[in-house]
Amino acid sequence: MKSFFESERGRLFSERALLALLVLLTAIFQNTRGALPVFGNARAMPLVVLVAVLGLFERSLAGLFFGALAGALWDMASADTDGFFTLLLCVFGFLSGILSSFVLRNNIFSALLLSGASAALCLLFHWLGFVYVKGYDPSAALLLGNYLPSFIYTVLFTFIYYYLVRGLRNALRKPKRFV
Repeated sequence: MKSFFESERGRLFSERALLALLVLLTAIFQNTRGALPVFGNARAMPLVVLVAVLGLFERSLAGLFFGALAGALWDMASADTDGFFTLLLCVFGFLSGILSSFVLRNNIFSALLLSGASAALCLLFHWLGFVYVKGYDPSAALLLGNYLPSFIYTVLFTFIYYYLVRGLRNALRKPKRFV
């Protein structure tokens, strides 16, 4: 008799638990001051990239839940976001999964496209909601001086997370034997 972890459901559970642990470690890594280098005013947001890549590999519903987990962890570490990142990363994970199911193929170019679009929209919505609407005077200068370099820095994490998630999935999936 097979144990739970030898069955298909157990393998899927193990894989998703490991990916959830990756989300948790990335959230700790992103939200710990000094863990990631800061280049000028550019700060990386690897959770956005990770959610886009997980949606690409895991499809829509799992992408939604991984986005909810990543966003909730990010919102807990942020001061005034009030669920902003949870909602945004849920949508990004879900859309990434839907697009990979019906439109895109699972390759590095699709990952770059999805993570770039997710990072650009996340930074743009953050700038609109937390800088421009509040009426800060140099809001255009902040967009070009802080948010644009952060976008470039964030998208560079796509290569790391795409190959990490792909390697984890390949390592956890046993090849089927034909007997």
